[in-house]
Amino acid sequence: MTNSLPLIRLSAINPFLLELRRRGVDAGGLMRELGLPQDIPASNDLFVAAKSIYLFVERSAELAEDPHFGFSIGSSLDLQSWDPIAASVEQAETVGQLLTLFTINAAEHSSATKFFLHTEGDRSTFGLERVMKPSIRPGQNDAFYMGFMARLLRRAARDQWDLADVLFRVADPGCIPNSTQRFRIAESDVFGVHISFPSQWLLERFEKSRFHSNANATGTQKVPNSLIEAVRGALQPHLHETNLTVEKAASICGYDRRRLSRELRSEGTTLSKEIAKLRASKASRDLGATDRRVSEIALSVGFTDPTVFSRAFKNWTGQSPQDYRRTHRSPN
Repeated sequence: MTNSLPLIRLSAINPFLLELRRRGVDAGGLMRELGLPQDIPASNDLFVAAKSIYLFVERSAELAEDPHFGFSIGSSLDLQSWDPIAASVEQAETVGQLLTLFTINAAEHSSATKFFLHTEGDRSTFGLERVMKPSIRPGQNDAFYMGFMARLLRRAARDQWDLADVLFRVADPGCIPNSTQRFRIAESDVFGVHISFPSQWLLERFEKSRFHSNANATGTQKVPNSLIEAVRGALQPHLHETNLTVEKAASICGYDRRRLSRELRSEGTTLSKEIAKLRASKASRDLGATDRRVSEIALSVGFTDPTVFSRAFKNWTGQSPQDYRRTHRSPN
């Protein structure tokens, strides 16, 4: 069975979007360039290809003209507002339980990364591993996670926290600011971020009062767990693009076109078929549930010519858009 495409919940970029807005920086152009929906805050129900998220984070630091942008956001993140933490806090009794529960709950937000907790004697390592090698060096992405993980562990470990006992591994140490905290940092590969610390910290009693959580705010959509579901999730935000070719669709998914085509054929489908199914589904839904003009719906699924759209739609459903609307109109 083929592994699912690496996808990340779109709302993962919200801390970056909101900080850019706070600094007066317009992220609209970057989001359009990457084919991401431009709603702020970003949807918690959409998953997009990990490649798009990685690019957005790296480029957002350029927009902000801040080489330490990712670390700044991660180290100031409102921990209790992040769903995996909010859910973990409710059940944890020790620091070890908190980190373990977090690794489980975080899986609902990404199929591109896997958090882990390893213990070897008197040293333990908490971190994340990427399931595929990213096409760029994820310096700002790693810096964000380092800032977040340091904040999480420091607050959980309380009086036990001592930077001299902690070692971080990130792809680009240059994305971490020089500070009086004097983090011990080693350069790693591009596959993940690690924080090593004394295993004794895991036994410390966890005080929920330090995380005033707001649980039960989890996303309504689960991370796709099959190749076809993942492809559909990655392509959904791009249906309006008129140049959504097979080559571009494979790139959006972060795969070589030949490899992805081969994998989809083994599942009984193709990229062209999946694009057509997604467009047909969206157009049918909008025709039956909205009053939008046919020309507007055509544009929303990548057709600049309503006549060409009508022919395609009839080929998909056996009905013209007008006939489909009459027979499938939702009752008021």
